[in-house]
Formats: sequence, C-alpha cells, structure tokens
Amino acid sequence: MGVLEEGSYEHGVHAAWVGELQGEAFFDALAQTASGEAQEKWRTLAQLEQVTGERLAAMLRTRNVDLSPPEAPGELLAAAKHYAELPFADAVSAMRPILVAAIDRFEALLDQAPAAERETMRFLVDHEQALLSFVDMEASGQGDESLVPAHALIAACQRS
Repeated sequence: MGVLEEGSYEHGVHAAWVGELQGEAFFDALAQTASGEAQEKWRTLAQLEQVTGERLAAMLRTRNVDLSPPEAPGELLAAAKHYAELPFADAVSAMRPILVAAIDRFEALLDQAPAAERETMRFLVDHEQALLSFVDMEASGQGDESLVPAHALIAACQRS
C-alpha cells in the first residue's frame, strides 16, 4: 500500500480507525482505575470502540490499506491518567467537545463514502452519536439509561 493522501477519504477513514483503537485503549485505561458502575460503563464504551474499529478495519482491508496498529501515543496515556483522576461526572462531561468534533468529521466522511461503504460509515457516525448520548444522558441524571444506544450498536454487531 502506498502512502494515504492527506485529506483524502481513505486517509480520513484510516484516521478514524486509528481513533477507534485509541478510544478503546483510553476507555480500557479508565476502566482499569475505576470501580463499580463507572468501571462497567467505561468497559462498555471500550467495547463500542472495539466493534466500530473492527468494522472499519474490515472495510479498509478491502481497500488493501495497511492495518498495522500504531503505538498508543504518550498524549493518549496522559489524557487517560488525567481523566481517571477526575470525578466520573467531570470525566464524562469533558468528552463532549471531542465527540461533537468527531461527529462533524465522520459525517463529512459519510457524505464522501461510496455506496458499498455507506453502512459502515453510518455505523461510525451512529457510534459517535451513541457516545454523545451517553455524555448528555449522564449529565442530565439519566445514568441508568445512558448506555442504551451503545448496547444497541454492540448487539447489532453481534447479530451480524
């Protein structure tokens, strides 16, 4: 595989895949330091990142894109450490601007996706929206229901 052209659709999808790997590692790191309900919530979010990354990887394989996993960058580990030190509600709230920006990027990729890849790219957008729903529901006191969208997407992957 050649170098992915910066700014290209394929480059954006590859970057999204790398982001899913990093998101999984981030949420796993948070789960390792949390306990009880918070630990289970972080684990569920890590699982959502994992299944999303697997879908993107399968799509990228059809394009013969190199899927050598990158090393977790130091800033990811530092961010996980910082978030782990925050109260759960603050850590969750801090994710909101990151998720909003990601939804914008992923919707742009969805708009560019060829027909054969639209379902996977729709899932990418949907998973990010599920994460944003998690954040918003936690902030509004609906923590008991905050993982419903994430669980639905994970279950959809397990059925297919």
